[in-house]
Amino acid sequence: MKKLKFIALLALLGVACAPQQPAGTTLRIEVTNPTLSNVGLLVDRTTGYTVELDRHGRATFTLPGVEYLYGQLVYGGQTVPVFLQRGDGATARFDGLHFAESLEIDGANRAANDYLRTTVLPEGPSYELAWEEFAQGLREKADGIVRLLEARGLDTLCPDFARIERLRLRYAYAQPMLVYEMGHRMMTGDTTFRAGQALTDSVRGLIEAHDELACAAEYRDFLRFGIPLLLQDEGATFGNSYERTVATMRYLGEEFPEGLIRQTMLRSLALEYLQTSGVRGTEELQNLANAYLTDPQMLADYRAEIARHDLTAAGRPSPDFTASDREGRSYTLADLRGKYLYIDLWASWCGPCRREAPHLKRLAERFAGRDILFVGVSVDTDRAAWEKALDEEQLPGLQLWLDPSSSFAEDYGVESIPRFILLDKEGHIVQADMLRPSSEGVGAYLEKLKNL
Repeated sequence: MKKLKFIALLALLGVACAPQQPAGTTLRIEVTNPTLSNVGLLVDRTTGYTVELDRHGRATFTLPGVEYLYGQLVYGGQTVPVFLQRGDGATARFDGLHFAESLEIDGANRAANDYLRTTVLPEGPSYELAWEEFAQGLREKADGIVRLLEARGLDTLCPDFARIERLRLRYAYAQPMLVYEMGHRMMTGDTTFRAGQALTDSVRGLIEAHDELACAAEYRDFLRFGIPLLLQDEGATFGNSYERTVATMRYLGEEFPEGLIRQTMLRSLALEYLQTSGVRGTEELQNLANAYLTDPQMLADYRAEIARHDLTAAGRPSPDFTASDREGRSYTLADLRGKYLYIDLWASWCGPCRREAPHLKRLAERFAGRDILFVGVSVDTDRAAWEKALDEEQLPGLQLWLDPSSSFAEDYGVESIPRFILLDKEGHIVQADMLRPSSEGVGAYLEKLKNL
């Protein structure tokens, strides 16, 4: 089973997380007339899985640590909601030519899955209404859909599902209150409208820790957007999504008791931000995650995501550059494979860079004729100044001027120069922050390189 990221699609889907438990949950797949070689299962906003079908159209999802979850089964661009529980013996059967229409899920929660596929949540009340009428309308909609759940006998047929679903539906019909103020302004044209304390108090009353709802996306989304609303009511301001994410994580860490929902939300918030925006400038987010994420699997998921964004870890292919020599010939790292590369990031205006020049020349002389190339990569914006410095310093090896549009220095997180980088013969990173030519032991370090 292959683990994938489905951020773009998951942002549009109300899927839930998988609570972590000692054992796991399985879902068997049986497809007649398969039109694709694999089937997907979206678990939450940050995580999804695919399994390859065998020649009989069969496969199995095995989800370690999952007690139960709401998810989305994916085939051929179509998605269908599913509810899975550990030990329920679930098997999804469908015709590959008519996925959504033919899907049946056998097992102890068959009635629950039939319910999910055949239930459409009615729209909430109009945002044009005054707050009191709007809030009353939400309560009535929630009461009505819960009565339909009870009418289908799910409290008897699938009691665990019914218990969770009843609460999930309450939060599904609480979500519209989070955008009521904006919706009312748009519907009425009153751009100065303020909902007042009644709205804030209603939201505050629902910001509670419910571990049994950790698998419900509606509840998690209510926390995701409701917590910032409360913080703004208390005077907080958020200039961007990162500040909002950090503030929400801090609130969860400081105000919520240790438990499944706190862990699930911290993991989800951290991973979603990292997957959509990257790792740069996220020191505060990382500090919060490292302080409050204690569940071993969720902490491992977070750390794996951090590692995925570390472009300069030893052994990884180096970020590439486009640079040119004095004659105008263009180079990329692919053009330089076959030798170790000792890269010097420098500039003509950088005093410490130029003080390394005599040491660099001696180091290059020591390793002349060996399988190592000394490459100067200038970050000068003034090409003429770079060429003048080359004449003055007579630097060794291949000297290149970095294309101003290149992200090479940024990819390595370079905040100051000189910066030295060592790559192997295939362009993989040996040291992203290599010893300087003037450093004691740099020659001995290079001597130890394999097949130098």
